[in-house]
Amino acid sequence: MMDSRINLTREVGRDLWRYKWQLILAIVTVISAMAVIVVTHSTRQKTSEYNQLMAEQDKLDIEWRNLLLEQNTLMEHSRIEALARGKLNMQRPEPSKEKLVRQP
Repeated sequence: MMDSRINLTREVGRDLWRYKWQLILAIVTVISAMAVIVVTHSTRQKTSEYNQLMAEQDKLDIEWRNLLLEQNTLMEHSRIEALARGKLNMQRPEPSKEKLVRQP
């Protein structure tokens, strides 16, 4: 019984040695397929990350434009106030002297 196992193992080893190139090609094919799977998965992750970063960049660009508009608006008010104080000697009224006008 023990002798048949040794012979079976020996026969399997001989068959593997006889078809070594086919075995090597099969192993290389499986490794290549796994590499394709890994690269494809990595590419999809990077593409998803790229799309998220582009969306964030668009959001930040919009926010930047809004901040520039706000800065320009504030600069215009400051300029008008500076001109009113400097050239026309105007001053802001005291809060107690302010009058609110309401529309009907």
